[in-house]
Amino acid sequence: MHPSRIRRLGRWWAPGDVIIVLAVVVLSAFLIFTSVAGAGEGSGSKVRISVNGREHKVLPLEGDKTLGVEGFEGESLMEINGGKVRMIDSACPDKLCVRTHWISRPGESIICLPNRVVIEIKDGSGGPDAINY
Repeated sequence: MHPSRIRRLGRWWAPGDVIIVLAVVVLSAFLIFTSVAGAGEGSGSKVRISVNGREHKVLPLEGDKTLGVEGFEGESLMEINGGKVRMIDSACPDKLCVRTHWISRPGESIICLPNRVVIEIKDGSGGPDAINY
């Protein structure tokens, strides 16, 4: 930086201001990292599969398995692998559910509207959450 530009910054920024801004940036980066890293993958989460609005199956989000579910228009094929789940194939015409790719965090879902199949990740704790209060 050019020295005259540094002098101009010195008029607006006191040394304490710089420390506060750096602390906020570091704290924000830390919070973002911990929320992404500890998002619940493999921590007892479960996969809930619903067909036509009714719960069909609840499986642990562990192990490697492929599962076929009969929907409204035909079979939907899903895969659980490495703490994640995805829709491999479906009988729907546009295949938007297949293009959703992998999901792994509680609250994420894959929805196939034409075939009426919903895959949701649920927190495995089973206790009350923020919505209950």
